[in-house]
Amino acid sequence: MDGRNTTSWAVFVAMLVLPWLSQLPAKAEVNDPAADNTLTIKVKGIREGEGRGRLACGLFWKNKGFPRKHRRALRRTWVDVESDTAECVFKRTGLGSYAASVFLDRNANGKLDTNAIGSPREPWGVSKDAKAKRFGPPLFNDAKFKYGGGPVTIEISLVYED
Repeated sequence: MDGRNTTSWAVFVAMLVLPWLSQLPAKAEVNDPAADNTLTIKVKGIREGEGRGRLACGLFWKNKGFPRKHRRALRRTWVDVESDTAECVFKRTGLGSYAASVFLDRNANGKLDTNAIGSPREPWGVSKDAKAKRFGPPLFNDAKFKYGGGPVTIEISLVYED
């Protein structure tokens, strides 16, 4: 067999196989119903000059640890602050009810610093901009929202205690 016959055979096979392959659905469409589920938390109200901090975002599905203990969150992430807004993105988020909590870690110690009575010393916020109670943090049920899938953005405004 010379080189010309081998090339024409390969072209013939490619002409038969390629149209068939292009008709197959992408794997994500078949096996991953959560592929398009993206929950974005847009944090507003970051004061000018706070660009040196990192923003912690936590997504909670139950009251345990909400809003202060991000290590107990169902999902969490960190983003660098570069302007007066920042976004945390949670891809492939499951459907259900959640509450989100954020804080600006000014001193990069990885936790929300509080004073002697437990009030935050760093800027913080929760979903639905739920207010803190007289002697404690906002309640999970006040910050809870339903996520039904697809691309969704919720906004949280930072609270400064100083």
